[in-house]
Amino acid sequence: MSDIEKITAHKCQNCGNIQYEDHLLCLRCKSNAFDLIEARGECTLLTYTILNAPPKEFRDQNSYALGVVQFQNGIKVFGQITDKEKLRIGIKLEPIYQKICDDLDGREVYGYVFKPV
Repeated sequence: MSDIEKITAHKCQNCGNIQYEDHLLCLRCKSNAFDLIEARGECTLLTYTILNAPPKEFRDQNSYALGVVQFQNGIKVFGQITDKEKLRIGIKLEPIYQKICDDLDGREVYGYVFKPV
């Protein structure tokens, strides 16, 4: 993966809490010392839902799956799941960086989707 495609988070040096970069202080212990960590390994599906009334950006799909996945090192990510037919909590997935949709102004939107392994 190139630098732009990496999934990263901050890990508190004091308590080990993992959170995203938009917080200046640790949400658990209020420390401001973090290490930048990268998502590693396969990820596991923690929860999911099927959207049967997608927003306009996804007008080419009748429905799709969204879920929360957790990587082996604790990073959790919310994203679209490529195959909604055989989903169950605990399955292994792999992240794929790709075009997700065109926004309402016609610009391409890229991000991660998760494919069952």
